Amino acid sequence: MRRPRLALGLSLAGLALLLAGLTQGAGPVPALGALLDPLDGVFGHARRTAGDSARGATTAVLRGLDGETTVLRDERGVPHIFAASDRDAVRALGYVVAQDRLFQLDFIPRVGAGRLAEAMGPSAAETDGFLRSTGMAWGAERNLERIRAENGVEWRMLNDYADGVNAYLATLRPADYPFEMRLLGYAPERWSPIKSLLLLQYMSYDLSFSSDDASAAVLESRLGTAYDTLYPTVQPYAIPIVPAGEAFEDVRVRPGQGELEPGGQGAGQGTASVRARRTPRPDALESAPLAALRAGHERLAGTLGEGFVHGKGSNNWAVSGARSTTGAPILAGDMHLALSLPAIWYEVHIVTPTMNVYGVTIPGAPAPVEAFNDHLGWTFTNTGSDQIDHYRLELDSSGTRYRHNGAWRPLDIRPDTIRVNGGADVANTLRYSHFGPVVIEDGQAVALRWTAHEPSRTLGAAWAMAHATDYASFEAATRLWDTPMQNVLYAGRDGVVAIRSTGHLPLRRSGSGAGLLDGTSDRDAWQGRIPFDLLPHSVSPARGYLASTNQMLAGPAYPYYTGYDWREVFRSLRIDALLAGKPKHSVDDLKRYQSDVHAGQADWMRTLIAPLTNLSPRAQTVRDRLVAWDGEATVDRAEPLALHFLMRTLTRLAWDEPAFEGQTEPAEAQLLGGLRDTPRLRFWDVVRTSVREDGPALLRLALDATADTLARRYGPNDAWTRETWGEHHRIVFRHLTRADALGALWRGPFPYPGFGSTLSPAGSLRTTNSASWRVVVDMSKSPVVGYGVYPGGQSGDPASDLYDAHLPTYLAFRHYALYKPASAASFDAARVRSRLTLSPAR
Repeated sequence: MRRPRLALGLSLAGLALLLAGLTQGAGPVPALGALLDPLDGVFGHARRTAGDSARGATTAVLRGLDGETTVLRDERGVPHIFAASDRDAVRALGYVVAQDRLFQLDFIPRVGAGRLAEAMGPSAAETDGFLRSTGMAWGAERNLERIRAENGVEWRMLNDYADGVNAYLATLRPADYPFEMRLLGYAPERWSPIKSLLLLQYMSYDLSFSSDDASAAVLESRLGTAYDTLYPTVQPYAIPIVPAGEAFEDVRVRPGQGELEPGGQGAGQGTASVRARRTPRPDALESAPLAALRAGHERLAGTLGEGFVHGKGSNNWAVSGARSTTGAPILAGDMHLALSLPAIWYEVHIVTPTMNVYGVTIPGAPAPVEAFNDHLGWTFTNTGSDQIDHYRLELDSSGTRYRHNGAWRPLDIRPDTIRVNGGADVANTLRYSHFGPVVIEDGQAVALRWTAHEPSRTLGAAWAMAHATDYASFEAATRLWDTPMQNVLYAGRDGVVAIRSTGHLPLRRSGSGAGLLDGTSDRDAWQGRIPFDLLPHSVSPARGYLASTNQMLAGPAYPYYTGYDWREVFRSLRIDALLAGKPKHSVDDLKRYQSDVHAGQADWMRTLIAPLTNLSPRAQTVRDRLVAWDGEATVDRAEPLALHFLMRTLTRLAWDEPAFEGQTEPAEAQLLGGLRDTPRLRFWDVVRTSVREDGPALLRLALDATADTLARRYGPNDAWTRETWGEHHRIVFRHLTRADALGALWRGPFPYPGFGSTLSPAGSLRTTNSASWRVVVDMSKSPVVGYGVYPGGQSGDPASDLYDAHLPTYLAFRHYALYKPASAASFDAARVRSRLTLSPAR
């Protein structure tokens, strides 16, 4: 897994020579003499980093501390912060994160601000223009104004964290800068509160920004009533997070207001309806601005990796004391995001007089994000709810005004400049309407309304969650969580297990946000947000377990629009089967479920192809192997390879009609479920053939084509049956920049089990997106005990032995016992890797 440091030094030196190819001409090549200098160049850097594996003690002065703070790093490099106050702990957190992850700390806010070109050079300028057009930086500045004016805990957190980061930066000389900064030729900036808010915007983008509304409008126009079947607002196959019958049986909207009222008579005329369905206007279907947004979205995927844009999954589940072998709740979570080195998560343990909390944070966040304390724990999954709308604007001939409610309103037009490392500055223009940022392309204009533009109290929520002691105080904390909207799962020593889809869920006047909306009036405007108490939630249900896997939030009885085209089905079915399938579950059971790779689509496929006859011999072999297969997508089996090609072929044949050209295809569940439930659906007919196929005929064609593909790729006489999934299905951990020139800093590829829809996810033959943090928390112990692992290591320095230290454990689906001593005095001396003492300035 690890490379000898001398070899790594040589690799880094070689990378300096390849810099011209880095990010396709990112910027100026630094003087090679400096990079190859034996004292301050890459060789010296590797030697200095070797010292971080030795035990030792260092001291530093940090202004503003209330008292002396001790940071003990354990054998895995995890910092355990023992502070005299909460504020000191936040300062220390900023300091140690800057020590371990400085390049990442600098890089992520650049995405939120659209400032990649300042580091990466001319090739990133176009991406910066797109990022700025989303309004991420604009929303962060608005949020900062609120936080500064309120002068509360969020403002203190942001400034204390900045103090810690900047105290570390003050100790550096240029030879100490991260390798990537020296390679690209730029220096770290001082940290400021806005950078932490840009991190929040980065996560909101990854988890809630969508450019699919244009596709939805086009598809709805082309498909008519079939659109609702193929792209359901209410997913008929999945098990909702909150099943029917648990809540929301009689809830109504108070018309004209951004709030809801439960019970009583119907709200009367003007009531918003989740089932509202508009007929798209022809002039709203083809939109150059939406096409530009989608292109920018995809370009960003190319810069930061597919997982950045598509890494929106996650799992979490919990069992109550009545359903656990321990007699107390057990909590599990694994967040699915893009895999990178350094990893997105940073492990940390914080002890102050008010808390003892262990978990993961993101470099730049002044608090743990997903964690557990002495009383409780929490995990997240992304809701996948619709948190962004696109409005078609009608501009006047000057392009400076737009029509709204019968009057012309001026656009707020702001000149902007994109700074470029090693290149000329790029002039840019930003435009805003009362909806939000405006994108203009080919004379057409689209405005964005996105929850990331609204004030967000999420940092305060995270801080309050870390201090919660029971479900009541935890629920009070989550009331503050705004963006990005998440399914927050709770379990505690109080015996409660609970889940709520938490955050800013817009309430639309027309009842839906799908497609391109009319910006000339308030017909499709937001009326506010659905109140916290009426968001989908469940507290200690009678069935004794809860789970979320990015499926539909609630059953058909929930009357408010939450999103469209719910694609996740198989993970929800699998975890429900596992949790319902035995009366009690152990800690080891919940760990094992995180490694589960049973392919639900294989079960559905088995029932479809088992009755088929009149197949060619090669197709018969494919059918027989898949029918006999138990559906476990392990690395040692050939059947997952056959299923992969069969699903790909079946998708291509089924959705070959012109209506789907260039658009998002229906989900796998709609394909397989439709073949089972409506075998004569018109879409099963293959356009290029002269006969009209039904479902069974389509499956025969797909099996024949799959058998031909397998023979062509792997040889005749069913040679594919001697292949294994692990030989072709691999996981790769790329450097944060995703630059091919930094391939020496990547790890992999490694054989990896599963599919995109298995509980342990792996979405393609070359997987770059999977579980980014696996954690299981046992509430039967006092204090609470946790087990976890993330892919990577605590250090972002590729010359450190902590850069990729966790990969063997992660790939083996094992967990570390998470060490959580109550004080520095009780810390096991044999586990101390290093000691840092932070002292207040005298």
